[in-house]
Amino acid sequence: MGKSLVEKFRNRKIKKPNKLLTSIVIRVFSSMAKKRNTTFIYEDSYKEIAKKQIVYLCQHRSRDDFIYTFAGMRRSDVHALCGMQNIFQKYFYTLLKHLGVIAKYLYQPDLLATKQMMQGLKLKDSLVIFPEGIQSTSGSTHPINPATLKFIYKLGLPVALVKIKGSYFSKPRFSRDFRKGKVTVTFSKLFDGEDFKKYSQDEIYAKLLEEFKYNEFDDFKDEKVAFIGKKPNIDGLDNIIYKCPHCFSEEKFKIENDQMRCTCCGFTIKMDAYYDIYPVEKDLPFKNTDEWYKWQREEIRKEVVKDDFCLKAKVQLGTINPIKITNNNSLMYIGGGELTLTNKGLRYLGTKHGEDVDIFLDAKSLYSLSISLDYDFDLYYKNEYFNFKLLENYKLMTKWMLATEEIHNLYDQDWNKASREVYNG
Repeated sequence: MGKSLVEKFRNRKIKKPNKLLTSIVIRVFSSMAKKRNTTFIYEDSYKEIAKKQIVYLCQHRSRDDFIYTFAGMRRSDVHALCGMQNIFQKYFYTLLKHLGVIAKYLYQPDLLATKQMMQGLKLKDSLVIFPEGIQSTSGSTHPINPATLKFIYKLGLPVALVKIKGSYFSKPRFSRDFRKGKVTVTFSKLFDGEDFKKYSQDEIYAKLLEEFKYNEFDDFKDEKVAFIGKKPNIDGLDNIIYKCPHCFSEEKFKIENDQMRCTCCGFTIKMDAYYDIYPVEKDLPFKNTDEWYKWQREEIRKEVVKDDFCLKAKVQLGTINPIKITNNNSLMYIGGGELTLTNKGLRYLGTKHGEDVDIFLDAKSLYSLSISLDYDFDLYYKNEYFNFKLLENYKLMTKWMLATEEIHNLYDQDWNKASREVYNG
């Protein structure tokens, strides 16, 4: 048997991106950005380094941030770092290869990805990195991987910051509906090469965190912009908001038109075109859904330390098709069984390729579960890809993700510190 699609992509030698293809992609992305009412701002500090070899650090507010980033950069000598599972999409696999995209195992140490980034840099090309790794769930910052800081510090290259205000409200994590409003993409210089000689890693990180952090709700607090889609903005909110703040029931919300109601106690909210939420029944203890989401995190943080903490669900086991891209993400299901999460880790008891298996993923090496609107989890564990599709209690997928993250933080103090700096600050 020949090399798999994963091996072919990850073991290739990085070459300069194809200029013709890159120019076509930039034109397409620029057209899309224009239709989305996007404004690009290039600060004078960025203009100083815009034509140099640099590292772009980009906020990851939505799944469409790569569109705004590449439309704004307008340069063909860049290599983007991308989660490996996103590479294997029909019609895009070959294109991304020619565009010089580098695949990485999310949250995991990845020597192959590092090697390919260095190959790109030796060509005098630049890099595009989304240091949060995954797109924002609730409209504010996810932890910045400490490994990113160490990497850029070692390189000593100028660093540009890409802020993408409005992309979360345009396409939030909880819905497939696109909402047209206003997107502002700002390019600025974060560091020049000399900064890495003058300042310590801690000082560099402090500035990175200060400049990088965002909250979509705060960003639009003084600038009221309506975001209008085909569906009410509240559509899909129960994909990330699962716990009632009044009766504490879970997975009991029902959405109808522009309202979300708890079927246990009647607590009801409305959401308008500005993403403002208002109570219809009972008081509202949060000023926005990001606060609500973070309250859920604090609640689950209290739960996971208990000896008897446990989540269970029937699931399908999936993986990337190693031979052929047959659907949008080349996902194929290879078994089924029961998934259990405790504060020790994640256990799958079921079948794999027709055989009984018992797979345990230790919490120390398990950072998160990347959720999707298909009610499944993507994750990497020691450089192996897993997909688990929920067959019950679909609306608790966010609880699984939050619990996994907070369980990992019990064992990893560096990551716990990075998490608290963005979730509590």
